[in-house]
Amino acid sequence: MENWLPVFVIIPLGMAFINLLLTKFIKNISHYLTLFAVLLLLVFSLMFLGHEPFYYAVGGWTPPLGITMVWDALTQLLIIIVSFISVAVTLFAIPYMQQYTAQNKYYSLYLLMIAGMNGVIITGDFFNLFVFLEIASISSYALVAYGVESEELEASFKYLILGGVSSTIILLGIALLYAATGTLNMADTAVMIQKGISKNVLYFTFALFLMGFGLKSAMVPFHAWLPDAHPSAPAPISAMLSGLIIKALGVYSIARIFFVIFGMVPIIKTILMVLGALSMVAGVFLAVGQWDFKRLLAYHSISQMGYVMVGIGLATPLGILGGLFHLLNHAVFKSLLFVCSGAIEYTTGTRQLKQLGGLIRKMPWTASSCSVAAL
Repeated sequence: MENWLPVFVIIPLGMAFINLLLTKFIKNISHYLTLFAVLLLLVFSLMFLGHEPFYYAVGGWTPPLGITMVWDALTQLLIIIVSFISVAVTLFAIPYMQQYTAQNKYYSLYLLMIAGMNGVIITGDFFNLFVFLEIASISSYALVAYGVESEELEASFKYLILGGVSSTIILLGIALLYAATGTLNMADTAVMIQKGISKNVLYFTFALFLMGFGLKSAMVPFHAWLPDAHPSAPAPISAMLSGLIIKALGVYSIARIFFVIFGMVPIIKTILMVLGALSMVAGVFLAVGQWDFKRLLAYHSISQMGYVMVGIGLATPLGILGGLFHLLNHAVFKSLLFVCSGAIEYTTGTRQLKQLGGLIRKMPWTASSCSVAAL
């Protein structure tokens, strides 16, 4: 089983390119190829479920020299979430995306985004964490702008700028850590930190990673891109951004780096809990005043990530369990709510709550789904 671990990156990455080639000759095949790829990923994630932790050395180069991929309990949780939500969102996207042109490009970008997220989750070294982070981020910038209307382009540009800033900050943190430890392998870096490196370098790297990954996870006060990006994107991408991207690229990376590599020192715990509490309160107050359905859900996502961050910041077994359980919970219900908002917009032509009402009679299935997600 260990030798199959790279399939989580190979399948979506390979299919993204195969899709663009095949659609030159066979029209309207993109959604079948994408559905096949995500179902295959779900099958593999279920096959790996419960497997003992292990690492895979790419090309036979043993760590810390080569590229490593890691499978452990946290990886398992995130891979299952990404695989399950991807299948559900793809099934919704097949009829929904019929209103757009150039669907082959949409599905290729979508598969690249999944490849990037899976890569971030299973990578065991910092350099590849950054590479996969960029693959997922750049795909999502393009997907937010997919409708190419003024609203979408403005939101995508804001997301691109702030995403670029966060990537630069993360890269600077990785460079400093590499200069201090002489390794990019995460496990090896943790050993070097235990042996002792400059406290100034360590705390500055802490700050850089908190800012960089805080932007990716849209924590307050790093949340400015999210309320514009989520409403502007097509509904399937809104579901992926809120359900998966901010978790895989942001919260998961923070949990992985600060628990496995740096260790949860008191200052980090305090900062995570303060940022989490700030996001919980600010996000929900900002959501209260929204009349755009998708914008309301976007602000609510900021609040919910605050709950996850407080649980992780507690750094107690029960706190971490609660935080990770809510990560799974939020991925399911928020993706479903965004998909419901897409169904409502698709049917009525508006997302404005003031213009909507009495849809339970016309859209009973959507109403039931929305009620389940809200509950």
